[in-house]
Amino acid sequence: MTGLIIFFSCIFGLIIGSFLNAVIYRLFQGKSLGGFSACPHCKHRLAPMDLIPVVSFVLLKGKCRYCEKKISIQYPLVETATAALFALTTQHYLQALPGYGGQNIIELLLIFGSVASLLAIFVFDLKYYLIPDVLVLAGLICAIVWRFFFLEEILPEVFGAVIVSGFFGLMYFLSQGKWIGLGDVKLGIFLGFFLGAKLSLVMLLVAYVSGALVGVVLILLKKRTLAGILPFGTFLTLSTFIVYLWGQSILDWYLNLL
Repeated sequence: MTGLIIFFSCIFGLIIGSFLNAVIYRLFQGKSLGGFSACPHCKHRLAPMDLIPVVSFVLLKGKCRYCEKKISIQYPLVETATAALFALTTQHYLQALPGYGGQNIIELLLIFGSVASLLAIFVFDLKYYLIPDVLVLAGLICAIVWRFFFLEEILPEVFGAVIVSGFFGLMYFLSQGKWIGLGDVKLGIFLGFFLGAKLSLVMLLVAYVSGALVGVVLILLKKRTLAGILPFGTFLTLSTFIVYLWGQSILDWYLNLL
């Protein structure tokens, strides 16, 4: 039964991943999320057979059926990543779940909403160096509803939002926006509420360590300079994924070292 639920979560993730690609593209272009999908090059309306997640990209050999221009590798990557994250999230969720029911499905869908928002923010910040407020708000709403209606305590999540956003807000104020962007401050509210106070601290540690390591590697490879800009929202969202799934194990390991 568990394997079947994870399988359907993976399929659902592929579908949502396809939707996230449309959201990312249309948000950057300033377009409405409504309407039909079209090729970004020739603007030809896409048929249903062109929109099958991953499969269409493979069958079309990464090219538009109508103008034969290349389709960005982002599309199958986001679809695959969403499927993988939904599967991992479901597995993580079911490990602590005593039984199945409609209430459980609603809770899992809310978690999926936050996870999908995190992935969209990850890609958008990596690609465009921006964090759209609408993506942060969507993820935050899912996290608030999830935490408020399905968990016994809400204060740890409130403290998490205050800690992360407050820390980023202080950095933003002291540096006048040079160290960190206002988008990261807003994102901190969502991440803190999603993880709670304890895991938020672990997330910050993982984000800063991973960001520093990647920065050093890029400098050594001469891809960046000390004055170069790394999209910190990308590290924050990636770290949030890691900590949500394995944060308690990371925390236990760290405490054992001490």
